Amino acid sequence: MNKNLLAEIIKYPKLKKRLTDRPEDEARVGELLTEMAYTFKPQYINYMKVMIEKSLLKLYDSVDCGAEDETNWGKLVKDNHVIFVPNHQSHADYLILNYVLHTRYGLTPKVAGGINLNIFPIGPLFRKAGCFFIRRTFSSDILYKLTLESYISWMLKGGSSIEFFFEGGRSRTGKLLPPKFGLFQMILETYLNFEGSTQKDLLFVPVSIVHEFVPEQSSLTRELRGGKKKKESFLQLLKLYSVMKMNLGTVHIHMGKPIKFVPQQEEQDL
Repeated sequence: MNKNLLAEIIKYPKLKKRLTDRPEDEARVGELLTEMAYTFKPQYINYMKVMIEKSLLKLYDSVDCGAEDETNWGKLVKDNHVIFVPNHQSHADYLILNYVLHTRYGLTPKVAGGINLNIFPIGPLFRKAGCFFIRRTFSSDILYKLTLESYISWMLKGGSSIEFFFEGGRSRTGKLLPPKFGLFQMILETYLNFEGSTQKDLLFVPVSIVHEFVPEQSSLTRELRGGKKKKESFLQLLKLYSVMKMNLGTVHIHMGKPIKFVPQQEEQDL
């Protein structure tokens, strides 16, 4: 565990109060951080870029990317707290989207990934490329929630943009799923509780990702018919070699207009 990171995380007011009452919980906070935190190393972004170009991109005829307007995305991220919120159809989404964000706009958002993806060998690779892993459910684990909330606050204060899938999981039908508000509420909570004033706005950027052909089409169809979802594993990864023979057409990515979060009190003052 990175002791410097832990020292910063436990300064978060709500977590600090918890540890004042229960100092023995600090050891578990360290364990939770080890489970969730990314270990970002810039060179791994380049490794991922080369890997995607030599494998995934060869399956597509093209990657079509557009935006709502002529936004200077680099300046937007520098001057604001920016949260990218894409829809989710395929495991290819975060690879393609982050490839585009990096190669076109020079952005490397920190990505919230499900803990189910923390498997060898992709888990360590994703973690070093800026992915932090979160559990599917943790509503009854207050210490986990406070640790994650504090970690989000630390990322935002450090200038990181964040990316997470609002649906929480992949759509099996291609239609948008009802949103899950857990991580969204945490981001709002941390922003509203920044100590002192912040001159930066909190912006949410909706991103549309549409595949002409979803790589996992057969497994998604099986699940729609009542089949049990198979847990991600190294053996499941080996089966991805069969995808390499496919032609997936074009994937369309559209960056929506940033939406500013306006706290209720400010809204009343307008």
